[in-house]
Amino acid sequence: MLQRLGDWVAHHPWRVVLVWAVIALPLTIVGGEKLTGQVTDDQASFLPASSDSARATRLARDAFGHVEGVTPVSGLVERADGGALTAADQARVAAVARRLPAWRPDWTPIERDAELILGLSDAQRATRVVSATPGARADGGRIELLEVGFHGNATDSVVQDAFAQLRAHAQRELRADGLRVGFTGGVATELDTARATETLGMVEGVLLMGAIVVLNLIFFRGLLAALVPLLAVSLVGGGAVGLIGVGAWLLDVKVDPGTPSLIPAVLIGIGVDYFLFLIFRVRERLRAGDARKPAAAAAARSVGEVIASAALAVIAAFATLALAQFGQFQVLGPAIAISVAVMLLAGLTLMPALLAICGRGLFWPSKAWLAPREDGFAARLGERIAARPGAVALGCVAVLGACAAVALTTKNSYDLGSGPDDTPAARVEQRISTALSDGATDPQTVLVKAAPGEPLTAAELAPLQARLRTVPGVASVGAPQLSRDGGAAQLAVVLRDSSTSEAAMATVRGPLRTAAHEAAPPGTTALVGGNAAVFADVGDSIDHDLKLIFPVAAALIALILVVLLRSVVAPLYLLAAVALEFAATLGLVTLVFQHGAGRPGVVFTMPLVLFLFVVALGTDYNILMSARLREELRAGRSPRDAVAHAVRHAAPAIGAAGLILAASFGTLAIDPAAATKQMGFAMALGILIAAFVVSTLLVPALTALAGRAAFWPGLGGRGSRLRASRRARVPAGR
Repeated sequence: MLQRLGDWVAHHPWRVVLVWAVIALPLTIVGGEKLTGQVTDDQASFLPASSDSARATRLARDAFGHVEGVTPVSGLVERADGGALTAADQARVAAVARRLPAWRPDWTPIERDAELILGLSDAQRATRVVSATPGARADGGRIELLEVGFHGNATDSVVQDAFAQLRAHAQRELRADGLRVGFTGGVATELDTARATETLGMVEGVLLMGAIVVLNLIFFRGLLAALVPLLAVSLVGGGAVGLIGVGAWLLDVKVDPGTPSLIPAVLIGIGVDYFLFLIFRVRERLRAGDARKPAAAAAARSVGEVIASAALAVIAAFATLALAQFGQFQVLGPAIAISVAVMLLAGLTLMPALLAICGRGLFWPSKAWLAPREDGFAARLGERIAARPGAVALGCVAVLGACAAVALTTKNSYDLGSGPDDTPAARVEQRISTALSDGATDPQTVLVKAAPGEPLTAAELAPLQARLRTVPGVASVGAPQLSRDGGAAQLAVVLRDSSTSEAAMATVRGPLRTAAHEAAPPGTTALVGGNAAVFADVGDSIDHDLKLIFPVAAALIALILVVLLRSVVAPLYLLAAVALEFAATLGLVTLVFQHGAGRPGVVFTMPLVLFLFVVALGTDYNILMSARLREELRAGRSPRDAVAHAVRHAAPAIGAAGLILAASFGTLAIDPAAATKQMGFAMALGILIAAFVVSTLLVPALTALAGRAAFWPGLGGRGSRLRASRRARVPAGR
């Protein structure tokens, strides 16, 4: 079927391009906005409904009217002259707090006119102050906190603009009385980070596009070869993101803030990979004298199966995330799987069509490509691997194994590192942490649900309040607040440590929950909510998912390799190689960030997402190399001869694809946010290891050692017909 499809596409290329343009462009325009509208930064919404913190969130909503999607923002109020706050100052802060929930953003005249026609956007309608109350006082009475519950996705630029208005409004209100206020946490931190890194975001995009163009120019020395893949992949990627956005909007599925930026980076890298696989094979056919359409058809036939298998490996790996407990993975996995399926369709249709249209013009103005280099670096490398496969394999395993050993020390970090340390929000957070505690800006909540028909009283809750104060890691406990019907109560608990720290999560997961359960009034149910509780449950959920997803994804990829290679031997060492590659990458990331940069650990989603990316994308390159090895063996070459020829032809494509994909992810490593920085660095490093160590060195070396048995039983019948004298230790071509 793939062969017939490739032939039809190569002979009707303009029809294919027109269909893609008609479908992808509208999806790009409409779907991208829909996807942004489905973003939420509320981690609690991704937890299983049975988790302790999720139950606490529901109880807070039902009993106290807590609104989902509210991010806590802490204001620090102090006198402009640095003196202690007076009773009048405190009264003024309380008055401002009472009025803030009635405040509404003042949208621009253009937006107000648009409202008459189209209505405000969902983000504009949702943005508001839900609550505002005076908080703790500290520093000898010089500062007072103003706790604000701000509703809206903190990563949405509309919400950030609205908060900028709120901050300016509060500053004007207090300035007349000689007071000043600064804000931190939630949308305040996101706003200041976005403004501080606005230029950096543009630089990331320019670097990404520039790296792809420059690297393609270096590889092919042709203008169209540098531009066509990027334009094609951008078109397909935009359409895929739009499709995900429309689907998420229709099904009302929420996505985490990283998804809209992660999917394009993945698709651009993968799409350029597939295009490069095809370009290298088209160039090979053009050198042999084929015309442009037959060359494109031949490339589609020979590489189409490799692209399909490689894409299916990625799709299968990420589709397994649908089995996860953690909702963020449940959404991210299928979203990437669907996007890669769209790119697969493009790799089988749009890309061969563009190659059939461009032909030799793809490499203009260069003519050097017409003469293949018989003694190039790839050819010499292939000969050396074939001559000493055991030494190459042992060296690769030793180096990767040493790096993998460091992975045993990996710790997870839930401090996502919102951005630079010199923003107004960062300075306010530091001031509050110094004056109170690291957990002062993000208090936790202990909720108590009464037995049916037995309302709670403040006196019944006094022992619970006293017990909570004795818990190690707790800085203070607020007075109990009863719901209107007395059916529930809540107590604010301030931890000594930041809510994203391992210490805070350990406090919540262990002694705080134990104390709440043991000291709650008889017949009642006690639950602990707040970000530390959420992250503690997130950690438990991810631990569960790791144990489930790893073996399922590995089994699916193994099945794909068995079907493609028609072998049960090669898939075994291919999977072992990518597992070692994953462990080595994680070890190096741990060495750089946890041990070198002094971070508390690697971002908590890193192990699972890195596993899927490195295993799935690394399998792409292994499939390309193994398919070429099998092709050379089927042509009658000896195993070591086949290794030399396969490395000579496949290594340049793998190296070029690996560099471009690493550059795609590597641009994320300059982001100031710790989570994005670590993820970009890890993906780029993993791809480089996959391309230049595992696929180019280790896999050919292992295949040379295994011989034709590597593809048993698919090549089993040929081994007996080959004379042992053909298994020369020195590759042919000399």
